[in-house]
Amino acid sequence: MRLFIFLSLLILALPAKSLESIALKDKIRNGFADVDLFEAQINKKDPDAAKLEAFRESNSGKLVFAIDVNESANGTEKAQSQGVTVKSAYITITSGGVSTQYSDFSTPTTTLVAESGETNRERYYTLIGETGSSRITPNSDGVADYFDGVLTIIVGDALSSATSAILTIEFLDTNVSLGDPEAFYDYSNGPEDIAIITQEDASYLTTLAPGEDEAPLVIAQNQINNPVDSWVYYPSSDSYYIVTYEDNYPQRGDYDFNDLVIGYRVGFGMNDTEVVSLVATGYMIARGASYTHDWYLHLPFLSDVDGTATINIFEAGSTNQISGYPKLEGINNTFDIKILSDTKSLMNVPGQQFVNTLAGQAAIQGKKFSVAFDLDERVAFNQVPTPPYDPYIYTEVTGYELHLPGNPTRLNFSTNSGSADIQYKDESGYPYALVFPDDWVPPLEYVDLGDAYDLFLDYATSSGVQNQTWYLSPKSEKTKTITSAFWKW
Repeated sequence: MRLFIFLSLLILALPAKSLESIALKDKIRNGFADVDLFEAQINKKDPDAAKLEAFRESNSGKLVFAIDVNESANGTEKAQSQGVTVKSAYITITSGGVSTQYSDFSTPTTTLVAESGETNRERYYTLIGETGSSRITPNSDGVADYFDGVLTIIVGDALSSATSAILTIEFLDTNVSLGDPEAFYDYSNGPEDIAIITQEDASYLTTLAPGEDEAPLVIAQNQINNPVDSWVYYPSSDSYYIVTYEDNYPQRGDYDFNDLVIGYRVGFGMNDTEVVSLVATGYMIARGASYTHDWYLHLPFLSDVDGTATINIFEAGSTNQISGYPKLEGINNTFDIKILSDTKSLMNVPGQQFVNTLAGQAAIQGKKFSVAFDLDERVAFNQVPTPPYDPYIYTEVTGYELHLPGNPTRLNFSTNSGSADIQYKDESGYPYALVFPDDWVPPLEYVDLGDAYDLFLDYATSSGVQNQTWYLSPKSEKTKTITSAFWKW
């Protein structure tokens, strides 16, 4: 009897076999799936009701799934980053002849997209990942190493007596005619593999966040800590302002207006009706200058803002940040950040002085930047500055800072610090900085802006009253055709 008790205690003391994530048999095809949670890709690993309950307990009352995002590049997807939008997801559990549906689901990422046939964007959960061919090995025990996005569904009841368990998931058919983000978050290819995963693997994948750094509307958002209900973007969630400078100010120079060309977008994170966070993202597009510059973004809030900003700068076409980044910068009262330092070193072609401004020169993609900023104190939305804000440059050698018309100088060390001139125009009324709400192509090197765009002269001499869409009519032989389809990598 004593021997029996001893052996029983010994058996109880032995550690149970650890719970392992399981790749499931059914796949998502053409954006839809009914996945039997009792059938694994490998038969001997088929889960039963007790195993499902163990997964639920492992994840604190939730079932968590990993999905291998496997989309073809019909839109702006690429091997390093591709995504889909989740329209609906729910689990149907049958136990004792009674079926119960659990539909409270979430993923780590969201975006604003319009459904096919619609133009109004709404918030949806998304699944983001890398190319399927390099992240799926169904026969491997290391399931989490080969999957991408994480989908979580709250299941408030025990599953030990379940006789059937079906996960139903449907992707959203997005309006791809709108471009990004719809073109990125559509579904097109597949099939997508699914695994039911442990808490450890869920945590691993959420932290790894494959593909997120290069996905539209996710850059910088994963560095936001304040709770955000929705995002408001300017000029929009899928477009950029383009700002361009003639850096010889206050001298006219060659007036080819391609000395530095930057695309940028700003998003405000809202909690109820107040701003709690912001993100700014953008790209270097062209640099046709012998001088180098520093590029600043000043957002003139109508009230003080404080907090810490995270600045990221990525190598062209890569998720790798340049040396020294990301870096933190404290914000005290005013959001005014130097994002790009020494633009000549940041964007260059070996052996050539200019980038993306010469006829016959092969275009290259520039670096990407992003800024994430959590406000210490909320700000009412009516305190948000009016776009396109105040993007400005400091030109080394000349020492001048150059803004869009109407903005005073900001730097106490610049040559024109404190100047009364806030229009930055020459005696004929020609500006030295311009911003555009659409795709814009710069003049070729040494080609006057008025020669590249015939309607510009009337626009400038009329103080902006006439020919306000002059920038939509370039001369193809005198401009560099480099549109957002190329530079927005």
